[in-house]
Amino acid sequence: MVGVVLKAGEGKKTEAEHFARLMEISAPEYFPALLGPRFSELFRRLFLEKQNLFSHEHVVFAIYRGQIAGMLLSYDWKVKEREEKRTGWLMMKSLGFDFLRKLPGFISSTSGSGRLEKGDYYVSNVAVYPEFRGKGIGKALMLEAERLAKESGAERIVLDVERDNERAIAIYKKLGYSVEREHSLELEGKTYEFYRMVKELKGESKGSLTSESSSR
Repeated sequence: MVGVVLKAGEGKKTEAEHFARLMEISAPEYFPALLGPRFSELFRRLFLEKQNLFSHEHVVFAIYRGQIAGMLLSYDWKVKEREEKRTGWLMMKSLGFDFLRKLPGFISSTSGSGRLEKGDYYVSNVAVYPEFRGKGIGKALMLEAERLAKESGAERIVLDVERDNERAIAIYKKLGYSVEREHSLELEGKTYEFYRMVKELKGESKGSLTSESSSR
């Protein structure tokens, strides 16, 4: 279906609202458990800031019929190394004592889900609003992530998906991803289990971010 336009985040407040909602959609139980009840406010603030792992600088929005329909948050291993400490500082500044209380879980999450090797490009979060699903928007965003990964010089693209998200896992497998390992994290008395999925990258990709993308 033709009609999906991909657009880089610009750091607007209206975009920040969509980003926070779509981040929640991507992991509705995990983020409240990891970051506490103020996680949406945190995501809005971090999106508006520069040089952190949740910044608008790393976000691509999918526009469908003039409306934000979904988003992609992704970055390479160089960005992770450069911005991880600042991200933690901004989180502590925003959440204060709540972040200190959540710090052990956050450290565990970054050493599991967020771990990157040299040459990795990380798909942190992909989400599409329910009313826009089934229109190829998620696929268009994943293909854009692959294009960005190749552009960055990455050797492979990686992501983490909860083990019980069978629909997403099936989609990733169709796109050429395979399970590399399993890992888990305990938060608020619940164990979250993940697959690390990987796709090797070959060749080069060229394309325009704002051009229309067709998908089936």
